[in-house]
Amino acid sequence: MAKLSSRLVSDIYNEFKDLSGAEPRELARFYESNQATIQHLETDKFFDLQVSYLIALFELGSHQKLLEIIDEPIEVSIIHNIKEHNGKDVFRKLLFIKGDALYHTMRFDESKYIFLELLKMDNKNVFYKEALAKTMRKMVPQFVKNSRALCILFFILSAVIIALEMLAVQHFFSDYAGIVEITRNVLFALGWITLLGSELVHFFKVKQEVDKIAVK
Repeated sequence: MAKLSSRLVSDIYNEFKDLSGAEPRELARFYESNQATIQHLETDKFFDLQVSYLIALFELGSHQKLLEIIDEPIEVSIIHNIKEHNGKDVFRKLLFIKGDALYHTMRFDESKYIFLELLKMDNKNVFYKEALAKTMRKMVPQFVKNSRALCILFFILSAVIIALEMLAVQHFFSDYAGIVEITRNVLFALGWITLLGSELVHFFKVKQEVDKIAVK
């Protein structure tokens, strides 16, 4: 019975490896259908299949499911000193897909920390640099929030003036129509300037900060 069980486990491993190059959904479905058996594999083989499964989840965008299990293989790679998977640095690969999953589940602080550490490991890596910048841009600072609120205020005031212009100015205060129109346009323009200006400042501040980290 033990031999049969061992053969079954080995067959599952070989079947999964035969799926190499298959669609991520097919890989994920096979792993989940045979998970109870896969868990009886030797550490290195179990790690191999688990990482392949995590990459499939990453490609499918199953971020929450990925986050539920990714810490285990990260720890295994450290404890057993497993450096590569399919010719790539497995520790950094796992960290990257964890950071990406955290980003997509809006856990930006944690995502930033991971991408920051990855960039420190390899400051020439364009993917780490772009991932860190993308995450930091999502972390909206207070001055941008204030600017957005001010922008909305300008737009509301502009809309109020338009309503007054249509209901009253055109009919009863036509002498002031020019001034009212200019005021309305100025408020509308100020709204856009405030919004775009703050977003651009935030964008370039992030770029500057990431570039500074990348040259350390």
